[in-house]
Amino acid sequence: MTISRQLLVNQFESEFGLNVAEVSDETLLFSTGLLDSFSVAELLVFLEEQGGFTVEPTEVTLDNLDSVEKILAFVSRKNGAATS
Repeated sequence: MTISRQLLVNQFESEFGLNVAEVSDETLLFSTGLLDSFSVAELLVFLEEQGGFTVEPTEVTLDNLDSVEKILAFVSRKNGAATS
């Protein structure tokens, strides 16, 4: 399965209460405090359920999860690894 930008943005709006009109793909979500540590757990469940992959503890980093752009790149890498 893949996670589209729109599906991810909808999740941020509906589950995390972000005003997506004010959030670009490059906006830092965790580093700036827009999302907190509780949001990480919810995001990981969403990614695993919608993406059909497991996020390893070592993959829970700001490099992978701190913006829409980074999350989509991470999902793309995970999907590539799952099909290899």
